[in-house]
Amino acid sequence: MNKIVAVLLMACSLSAHAEWQAFSAAEDGTWYLDPTTQTKGAQVQVWTLFDHQQAVGAFGVRSVKTLIEVDCKAGWLREISLVVFNSPMAQGSILRNTSPGTQKIYPPAGSAYDILANRLCDKP
Repeated sequence: MNKIVAVLLMACSLSAHAEWQAFSAAEDGTWYLDPTTQTKGAQVQVWTLFDHQQAVGAFGVRSVKTLIEVDCKAGWLREISLVVFNSPMAQGSILRNTSPGTQKIYPPAGSAYDILANRLCDKP
């Protein structure tokens, strides 16, 4: 129980002090990253945020913050942690907090995750 509370507090504190920078726009919202959370090395991690223009689903999801890990050499990424909010820009109540696992994603060219991976791995 204490571990869950600690993760929730960390998620909230990261939201409050995040320096979100837009990196991709979609029809239904905008993608952001917080460069202050970016790590260095062969496997780079950074917090991202997808901010929906309108509430989505029965629970009214407005934004999703995701800790992304990118393997610059192998070309994959994975979602380490997802935190779902009922307000824009990772504010409001947390609707869900989960760790998706270790599934590797090979992002399609031109997708938001491809743009993110190229940016994190210093590729043009």
